[in-house]
Amino acid sequence: MEERERQFVLKRFSEHYRKADIRVPSVEQREFGIGGFDRKIEARHMEFGSDAALQNYLIRDTPLYISHSVAYYKFPKATPMENKGWMGGDLIFDLDVHAGLFLSREEQEKVRADALKLADDFLASDFGIKKQYMRMVFSGNRGYHIHVRDPAYRMLGGDARREISDYISGKGLNYRSFFPLSENKWRPEGPKESDWGYRGKLCRAVIKAINEDPSRIHRRLKKMEEAGLLKRGIKDGNWGSTSIKDIVDRIEPVAKDLPVQCIDVDTGVTIDTKRLIRVPNTLHGSTGLVAKELRSLDDFEPYRDATAFGAEPVKIVALQEIPSQEFLNSTMEKMEKGEGREAPLSYAMYLVLKGAARLS
Repeated sequence: MEERERQFVLKRFSEHYRKADIRVPSVEQREFGIGGFDRKIEARHMEFGSDAALQNYLIRDTPLYISHSVAYYKFPKATPMENKGWMGGDLIFDLDVHAGLFLSREEQEKVRADALKLADDFLASDFGIKKQYMRMVFSGNRGYHIHVRDPAYRMLGGDARREISDYISGKGLNYRSFFPLSENKWRPEGPKESDWGYRGKLCRAVIKAINEDPSRIHRRLKKMEEAGLLKRGIKDGNWGSTSIKDIVDRIEPVAKDLPVQCIDVDTGVTIDTKRLIRVPNTLHGSTGLVAKELRSLDDFEPYRDATAFGAEPVKIVALQEIPSQEFLNSTMEKMEKGEGREAPLSYAMYLVLKGAARLS
């Protein structure tokens, strides 16, 4: 990116922060890290005494990325880490999909569905976390962050957080263990719909599949009588009520969908008690989109609802082939490499920061 483009981006970012609403719970107890055009974290061990001080910094110094610690500290800017005085931390989940230049509609729906599954089916249902302690945040790029600020989970160490993460992602899950064996044959009893945890989840998922797509399990379940037998049996744990003898094997595709599959366990976001996470409602330096805190995921569309710079026309030149894309409630036409065109500022900023276009 050329210097004039960098200055253009920083000026627009600074203007955005003059009217943004940036609030970080217990801001004075958080460590902050910032990044620029070269790295997402170029410096850390920073602190701000108030939300106003943080916002003034964003207006004046304008980093491309800013993150805060999941932890609360007595001395946030102290070094090394052990001198900060750890006082617990939020429980954070990072859900992501690996996409191309844009998230496809299918990718958007996949990560949205997993975020809802995580919040409703796991955090609320299995762990008893009330919605008032959860904050759903669009990451500003390819997914969602869920911040859990339940005091009951604040002091958990890395090992306990790993257990929660492993449970949600289904690590080591073998649904066949829910069905007892006798002389190497499945016995008719199994999990019930009212069971807790993955046992109950499996039952409810199988019943849903029977209602919506029975051939996914067995074509015989298209018959109302056969479907009714199995559904009634599942409610009581009597899986032998169906005439499908290999029913335990047949439900494997359903069982594979039970965990939250796009939870980012590899990077250790959840288990790292000293992790930095993007400050909600700040800009993402790779897209120019807002890492927007959301009251609901219903009808949220990132390329419409997380844009920050409006539709002011800007001239750009494509540095690669750019596919047609819905953005700002309009269809942005395909661009060939080297093609110049006027584009809405939010869309132009996205392409420039992605390295897919330059200013004309």
